[in-house]
Amino acid sequence: MVALGAAVVVASRQLPYYAEYGPGPGFLPFWLGLALVACGLGLVADLLVRGPRHEGRFVQPGSWRAAVVLGSLVGTILLVPYLGLTFGLGVLSAFLMRVLGRHSWFGCVLVGVLVVAGTRWIFGVWLKLPLPEGPLGF
Repeated sequence: MVALGAAVVVASRQLPYYAEYGPGPGFLPFWLGLALVACGLGLVADLLVRGPRHEGRFVQPGSWRAAVVLGSLVGTILLVPYLGLTFGLGVLSAFLMRVLGRHSWFGCVLVGVLVVAGTRWIFGVWLKLPLPEGPLGF
């Protein structure tokens, strides 16, 4: 994790940190890389302080949740050309809330609509960034 974070930081330095409109394309990768380095160093420190732990199985009873999230993310990425990014993120949010959080259908649909509207407003209107659109226009 430390090596990956360091590679992201180094690669992000090749992109402009600032642009005329604000943070440039190197801003987010730089800070995400630093966060990865910090998390990795935290894991190393924990390993050095507590020592290696070999308790339990690798696949725990709740591991299916991680598989659902990963599968949902992959499915959303594959469906972006057909659904559009904002609609895909709304569906992903509502689906994960319903399956993993067991929220009401009303709450899931409401959050899905808010994610679509919020993503569309933040990136499309406020930042004026073109996002991949589906047949519905968002």
